[in-house]
Amino acid sequence: MGSIEYYFGLYVASFIMWSFLMVFLFNLVKKSASPNGDTALMSISLTIFLSYLFSDPLIITVFGFDILHSNATYIFWCSFDLVCLLVILRLTRGASLSKLPAKLYVIVGLTVNMLLFFSMHIDINVFMNYEPWWFWTFYSFTVNIMDVMMIIALLTNKDFLGLLKGYRAMFETK
Repeated sequence: MGSIEYYFGLYVASFIMWSFLMVFLFNLVKKSASPNGDTALMSISLTIFLSYLFSDPLIITVFGFDILHSNATYIFWCSFDLVCLLVILRLTRGASLSKLPAKLYVIVGLTVNMLLFFSMHIDINVFMNYEPWWFWTFYSFTVNIMDVMMIIALLTNKDFLGLLKGYRAMFETK
């Protein structure tokens, strides 16, 4: 991988993490404006921000670990997303998707990212593919699109892509 792509990837990851911090701060201010309001959106935002913070390649490098040159990179990120998802499900177990559509977007985003991280781990460490192919490009775009989708969902708490409508059509009986 060329140095431009390497550093661009690092800074995109940092920008995404920064965006989750801004989303958390936005939801914190919004929550402080209505102290008796629901804390679920703020809790989700904080959980995702902390997960991304502690799994960020630049932060980890500060502590002396070079996660990007490890065989466990993708499993590491998959594990962080799994723990993050489980914490979010626990924190929001009583919240309905109607009142908190961002919850569905976060569940979908983290699940897709986990599956992609696991697939990349299998591709590189089991199948020993070291040459870029279409799946690597798909992975790169999709992970970032899922992150942006979760950021927008946490900012708006709206069903802007119709996922909730699709979920209801597929899983809820009338």
